[in-house]
Amino acid sequence: MNMTSGKIELPTPITAMFDIRYPIVLAGMAGGLTTPQLVAEVSNAGGLGILGAARLSPEQTGQQVRAIKSMTDKPFGVNFLIAPPEPYKNQDIKTVQQTLNNFRKEMQIPKSSLENAMTTLPPSQLSEQLRVVFEEKVPILSFGLGDPSKWVSEAHASGMKIMTMITTVEEAQRVADIGVDVIVAQGAEAGGHRSTFKLLENGEVPLVGTMALVPQVVDAVGKVPVVAAGGISDGRGIAAALALGASGVQMGTRFLVAKESGAFPAYKTRLLAAKETDTTVTRVFTGRPARSIVNKFIKEFEGIDPLPWPSQGLIADDIFKNAWLKDNADFFPILAGQGLRLLKEQTRAKDIVEELVSQTIESIDTLKMLQK
Repeated sequence: MNMTSGKIELPTPITAMFDIRYPIVLAGMAGGLTTPQLVAEVSNAGGLGILGAARLSPEQTGQQVRAIKSMTDKPFGVNFLIAPPEPYKNQDIKTVQQTLNNFRKEMQIPKSSLENAMTTLPPSQLSEQLRVVFEEKVPILSFGLGDPSKWVSEAHASGMKIMTMITTVEEAQRVADIGVDVIVAQGAEAGGHRSTFKLLENGEVPLVGTMALVPQVVDAVGKVPVVAAGGISDGRGIAAALALGASGVQMGTRFLVAKESGAFPAYKTRLLAAKETDTTVTRVFTGRPARSIVNKFIKEFEGIDPLPWPSQGLIADDIFKNAWLKDNADFFPILAGQGLRLLKEQTRAKDIVEELVSQTIESIDTLKMLQK
């Protein structure tokens, strides 16, 4: 901790690498949650804003990147989810579609037929999106749900840094060996998709807690900086992550209640009313395990095997879009981590960053006092 031109800083390896003041990274939450305004606000406040681009078209990706550039001259990144499509196994497509049609009826939107069940996927737009990001010279590429090996050399040749999310020590060692610049160790408490490279045979994923995962990853990857993610919602969590050897933290849920967040009002209300026991890890939204607050969509899908990634999300996309437009949190993925009681009423992202920094310094000072 030091002062530069009257401004407090929390220097760590990632603040030096990314040229930011504070080791606070905004999670790249897809689906419109990380708006350009939120990304720019976090970066302007001294953290690192990350745009979630997984559900954007190449044109939208370029538009949002340029919008961020118009609002900040600070570093920021773009996140992509790179899990390949998973094969159909024994899923009952008819039952899945009937359940979704029940939701559609309740929401008063048109039903879909069995033939529209996305057994044939549209072509991936990832390559085109990445080309846009390279052309726009975004300084940081962030990846989740897979091994980014194929992009490391090109990114480094372009002067870009690569940050990759992992959920086990084995995955961390794998990406350290291919030369990623920063590893995000995602604990089981984290909201959103579990960033496991490959699902287990039963469709489940390892659930290693942040407190256990971070120090083991730090010890395993040598000098590669590690960022902690999962259940961190205040400065005490940041101080704890730094004590475990992390060089920073990645936070999503805490920023979902920011004024600049794209979460709709009922989503934010549900977050602020929830407690740590209100979430579950489920595949019903996209086919990949993700932590969400339990809602009607999850409850009524109980006992039904969802379609594989990404078919489940594609077939239910009309429901999610209508839920967003109608401010309906019962039929939308209310993705959230477990640090829910620590959330506060909506405020600007800038104020959230400043509060987090203040709390972190206070926590560090308290620990120093205990040593005397």
